[in-house]
Amino acid sequence: MKKILSFLSVFSFMFAMIPTVHAGGCYVDPVHQYSGKGTIKSGVFMRDHACMEGSTILTTLAVGASVDVIGFTDGWYRIAWNGGRGWIGQQFLDTGAQRTGTTWSSYHAYMSEYPSKPVSSGSLTSEDLGLERVTSDTTVLSKTKGYILLQVEQHGEAWYVDPITSKRYYMKDGPAAYQMMRSFSLGVSEEDYESMKSGSYTLKNKLRGRIVLRAQAKGEAYYIHPKDLKMYYLQNGEEAYQVMRLYSLGITDTDLAKLASATIPIK
Repeated sequence: MKKILSFLSVFSFMFAMIPTVHAGGCYVDPVHQYSGKGTIKSGVFMRDHACMEGSTILTTLAVGASVDVIGFTDGWYRIAWNGGRGWIGQQFLDTGAQRTGTTWSSYHAYMSEYPSKPVSSGSLTSEDLGLERVTSDTTVLSKTKGYILLQVEQHGEAWYVDPITSKRYYMKDGPAAYQMMRSFSLGVSEEDYESMKSGSYTLKNKLRGRIVLRAQAKGEAYYIHPKDLKMYYLQNGEEAYQVMRLYSLGITDTDLAKLASATIPIK
């Protein structure tokens, strides 16, 4: 009995000596200073803090926008753009920026020295954001059918332009994207799916911008991008929301207003 108690005492002492491990979380990693340029890979929110929870959206950056990369911490790049300063997820940026050697061990100390700043006031143009410009009432629909559009002058609200109804539908979040998958999808046979998968231009071109379902394969959903005709797997509503935003097209408020809006039909 004494041996058992002695063993437990030693075991407890050894366990107590093991350092506490912090399982990720916001604001716990050091901040490294960076220097260089970067290019936005897809529409993304610039936030005031390097954390999804509790942060505020400062602006929306669209694909192709050029930014200054000035810092990094735990999956987030610190960037400066158009007079503003904030954070974006590292997966949304192509960059060759390099660390300068300066490091802040405390995130909060860094932010006290370099607080976030909103972007300069005034409307943003397509040229500012590196976007393809949609210019007139007669062309806006033809250029946006089947696309997910991001309102670059607001907070990056996403809209799907259905090629069949020629109307735009608000893709608020994952549940809304899931409802779109149900409401706007077109069932295809395995023969047609395999044909598209192997590169059938004719069939994919016919279905550009559509969401198709493999009716004979548990209803797997795919989005056929209207520009490159690639097929993107939409595993569920949240995945659909992320994938379709990733391959979106930026649009100004003026041009978006030229498209009739409607409510997603429930099916």
